[in-house]
Amino acid sequence: MRLPEPDGMLTPSVTRGQEAPTQRAEWMLPASLFGGEREASPEVPMDDSQPPNDRHRRQSVPGRARKRAIRLHAACTGVSYTIAARRLAAGTINADQGRTLYPADATRSRRTLAERIADARLAADLPHGRAAHLIERFPPRDGGPGVGTLYGGSARQDVLGQAYTLVVDERPDLEPSAIDLAWQAESGEETVLDTACAQLDRAVRLLLDEGWERIASALPLSPQLLDVRIDGARQIMDALLVVSEDGHVPGTRVVMLSGRPATIVGAKWALTGPPIAYAVRPHGLAGEAPAVDVLVPPHELLVLAGQGTE
Repeated sequence: MRLPEPDGMLTPSVTRGQEAPTQRAEWMLPASLFGGEREASPEVPMDDSQPPNDRHRRQSVPGRARKRAIRLHAACTGVSYTIAARRLAAGTINADQGRTLYPADATRSRRTLAERIADARLAADLPHGRAAHLIERFPPRDGGPGVGTLYGGSARQDVLGQAYTLVVDERPDLEPSAIDLAWQAESGEETVLDTACAQLDRAVRLLLDEGWERIASALPLSPQLLDVRIDGARQIMDALLVVSEDGHVPGTRVVMLSGRPATIVGAKWALTGPPIAYAVRPHGLAGEAPAVDVLVPPHELLVLAGQGTE
């Protein structure tokens, strides 16, 4: 699987089933290698009838792979082997579990009731008001070295506004009642509006996977919007959908099962449920060429502790 290519966000990852044997061994390491309950390997039955020497020899492969993963993580992050081992073992969960939200903004948490109601009214104003609300709610943030700015892009509000316009035009059944939205906005709770717009929001996110050309071909747009990057708009919608679904937002630090650290920069969504895959940007060693983004299933990523996971 891969995310859309129109704006050059991703390059293809290795096709499952075609990787070299040594590469596949690294990708399929169980999360228990980094700590927690031991998992029995499906290829090596835990049978006491096996000769002791043979059992030790056959079960040593995961141990070597674990050490190799720790050494790679230590080299990429610049920490000692011991610290890398502790980091990988302490509190990591598979990315198909739990939830990591967009970092809380202290300023937004201190809004008065009147300010919260004003924000909710904006979120209820489809299509362009909701787009403006999301831009304010999920501002650009630094993803760290090798990742750069996430949730950014000068045209992201226009992109989202046009995406909502197109979805409402093509699927009017997904547009909530304006009267209901206006009534719900008076609660001052933006998550109430998220629930009401859940199907519409997901349809917008799926539309963005089709690329900007899909939107541009369906709507009359100004010339300056005919060539834009939509990574930031996708990331904003990823963060929004995670509010009501399990999943992990762009900017979340993870570890690939080879031991290489990486950062989530996008998500792949189906019609329902949490993300079915994540676009991640691997962190490279000093002197390596810049890493390309790859699409990875959630169960093949470990989420590092200390990031507000739930």
